Amino acid sequence: MTVDFTDPYYYLFPLMGIAFFVILYFLLRGRSARVQNVVLFALLAANFALHFLKLLFPPYSTDDFDYAVQTITPENVCAINTMIFPFLFLKKGGALRDYMFYIGAISGIAASWLPMSIEESVPFDFDCMRYYFCHTVLWVVPVLMVVLGRHKLDYRRIIFTPLIYILDLVVIVFNEVLLVALGLESMNNLFSLSVGNGGMAFGPYESLEGTAILDFLLNFVPPFFKPSELSPHYAPALYQLFPVIIFGCPLGFLMCLYWEHAHFAGDVKKLWLRIRGALNKYRFARRRINYGGARRCAADVRRVRYKRGAVWRG
Repeated sequence: MTVDFTDPYYYLFPLMGIAFFVILYFLLRGRSARVQNVVLFALLAANFALHFLKLLFPPYSTDDFDYAVQTITPENVCAINTMIFPFLFLKKGGALRDYMFYIGAISGIAASWLPMSIEESVPFDFDCMRYYFCHTVLWVVPVLMVVLGRHKLDYRRIIFTPLIYILDLVVIVFNEVLLVALGLESMNNLFSLSVGNGGMAFGPYESLEGTAILDFLLNFVPPFFKPSELSPHYAPALYQLFPVIIFGCPLGFLMCLYWEHAHFAGDVKKLWLRIRGALNKYRFARRRINYGGARRCAADVRRVRYKRGAVWRG
């Protein structure tokens, strides 16, 4: 499966994912919180198990062993999410569950419409079905978790999501180093932009070089994170820090605004009241200063006039 807009199967599997979301929503919306939690967690647990059990099926069972092992490591963002989402789901509230919603929705939907690792698969073979099931679960469960009220977003915590994402990229970098140390990956591929570069942790894909969008985003990368005479490579993971924060936070705000609009409006109103209160205190203080100064000035004038009158009368 590849990105082919003329292939009906290209649209079929993402649309099946949307249908799965809708059906699951109507099945769960009238159920108790316990049933909803059990079903959502079961999907995440199945995803977790399938991530490792795929080694028992072709093409992984027939591929080179070193390559097959690499596919069950945290080699990209979706693999990391598959491995940690069941545990984050068990955590009640907080920034980690926010991360599930934002990054799960973005990475899962993007991977469903831009299949990158199943070029040699054909529709309805094991790896194709596994790929779309896994990436569909990555976005369906976090979104349902919020839609069904199993988690409450907080726009104030958005800043933590880009930072956790950068931590994901750091994990990918250390995973590549470990694979090289164990002999499962060639040393020549350590800083490669085309091999083992999940999440573009080591730098933008070569296919993106020279594109307008990449040139625009690189304007927000500090020079010391870019290739230079001292180092021909990007600073792994860290080079994405500023672009991810600058653009990720507004995107996250838009994603949560449907649920957080009242919270945000309330905070804006409170902020305005504080600002207005501070301005009123400032104006009141200025009026007191001006009023007090005017009184002193008038008193001085009266004293001068009195003295002049006393001299004249004398």
